[in-house]
Amino acid sequence: MKLGIQNVVFACPGNTPESYDHGARPIARFYAELLGMRVIREDWFLIGDDRLNLGFGDGPIDYQPPRWPDPAYPQQMHLDIAVPDLAQVEVPGATLLDDSQAWQVYADPIGHPFCLRESATDRAKIARIVIDCPEPQALATFYSALLDLPERELDSPDRVVVADSPALAFQRSDAAAPRWPDPAYPQQVHLDLSTDDVPAARDHALAVGAQPLQTTGPDHYVYADPAGHPFCI
Repeated sequence: MKLGIQNVVFACPGNTPESYDHGARPIARFYAELLGMRVIREDWFLIGDDRLNLGFGDGPIDYQPPRWPDPAYPQQMHLDIAVPDLAQVEVPGATLLDDSQAWQVYADPIGHPFCLRESATDRAKIARIVIDCPEPQALATFYSALLDLPERELDSPDRVVVADSPALAFQRSDAAAPRWPDPAYPQQVHLDLSTDDVPAARDHALAVGAQPLQTTGPDHYVYADPAGHPFCI
């Protein structure tokens, strides 16, 4: 049984064709241009390359986006994006939030934060999927077991990086976790996991500590990791 990350799905306003077109299409185009990704699906605004897909539109009409660093509107997850030259990068439509470190923090046109880091790369590409949680080492252990990713690039009490392509990082945060499907604690980003054996993957998820949230299917099954972040199989 193989289980891996297929899509990173960003919430944005839209649960009708009209609102999807207004809310999801512009943000999908933003990331497609930034990352050089191709459009895979127009009906759900899925973009991707040979490593990962990004999906958009998984939110209600009254969806409230993150407002980093406001803890009342937490980011929950974000992308670290490697770029060849940080001084030369242009991000039309994004808002610069912080450039005081060796990396730059932006918000996309809806409000989801992302980081740009200079790296030895020929183009902008996703280097890490970063997950906020109160106990990084514990959550890293869960995902290492869930996805069979034993190698760690960094292992500290406040930040753990699990080797993959892109890597999975876990950073300490005391911000409120999502409580899907409670709209008062919305998910901002979630992971879609693909597998060659759905029944075995579902059993495996439960065995390593996932909590079932919606398991009636038929197309996908929703679980929460130990920190409350939903993911789909």
